Amino acid sequence: MRPVLQAVLLALTAASALAQDTLRTTTTLVVVPTLVQTTSQDVVYTLTADDFILTDNGTPQKIKLEPTSTQPLSLVVLIQTGGPAARELQYYAHLETMLASLLEDGTSQPSRNEVSIVNFDSKPEGASPFTSNVAEWTDAINHPDPGDSGAAVLDAVAYALRLLSDQPTTNRRAILLLSQPTDNGSKTTLKQILRATGETNTAIYTLTFWPEKEAFKNAFKDPAHLNPPKDFGAGSFQGYFDLSIPLNLLLSTMQKNIAANIATLTGGEAAIFDNQHSLEADLATLTTHIRNRYLLTFQPASPKPGLHTLAVRLPSHPELSVSARTSYWSAEPESLPAK
Repeated sequence: MRPVLQAVLLALTAASALAQDTLRTTTTLVVVPTLVQTTSQDVVYTLTADDFILTDNGTPQKIKLEPTSTQPLSLVVLIQTGGPAARELQYYAHLETMLASLLEDGTSQPSRNEVSIVNFDSKPEGASPFTSNVAEWTDAINHPDPGDSGAAVLDAVAYALRLLSDQPTTNRRAILLLSQPTDNGSKTTLKQILRATGETNTAIYTLTFWPEKEAFKNAFKDPAHLNPPKDFGAGSFQGYFDLSIPLNLLLSTMQKNIAANIATLTGGEAAIFDNQHSLEADLATLTTHIRNRYLLTFQPASPKPGLHTLAVRLPSHPELSVSARTSYWSAEPESLPAK
């Protein structure tokens, strides 16, 4: 571990109890990031709150449209370095430049958007302090060191949520996850993640690689020690599920592609990359979408405990497509495990 990250990790440990207490507070204001596009996938910027209908468990809610320009972005970037991710590190050569572009706010003033970088394998390695100047961490971002054999995706997301819980409540909170689609070795449960993201209004964006595809591509050119025998699953899965099914069944379904499914539920987006070009293209698209999402907010008229289904419609604009957060959790959250 780098000395600077080691020191930061020690400092964050002292604040972990406060972060845990913060996650225990039930949020009464629900934030629903919403992207609107034309059939040609151009982003639409000109709608007002009156154009939207938002339902919570089927019941229409009174919504407000918050200006994103007044709400700085607090972003945690999670970079998997363990397990099969070691093969992907070659594609991150320009990642710092792309993240710098994401933090720009389109004004002549210094950006108030901030990012923290976390590398993880079987556990989070540590976090850089939140900063608007990612150039301070160029080497750690563009050339991360390979990790161990683990890929504790949910533990890393839980760690990021604790970091974000200590950021101002007026900030937009988001996580950008670069990883494989499934978890390997986490102590945190998917249910805990859903509760924490739902109650802290955190959107998750994921850029994933498929380990099986990359392993096959390199099977005939890598040294033998990089190609041990592998057990392959039933193939690739897409994040489609029905929120009306029982929770345990929903959680089981989501395990097949954790990254994409938590992105869908939290109002983020998911994409798959297989080389540097596709990574850069997907991140450029996400940057545009993150900047130009509408922020719909409401206070639940009937905040019943449990998982709530959200739906956003544009009844007067059937020609437009809407992508929005599909759920939130109303209940006292379980504590995320300490690290």
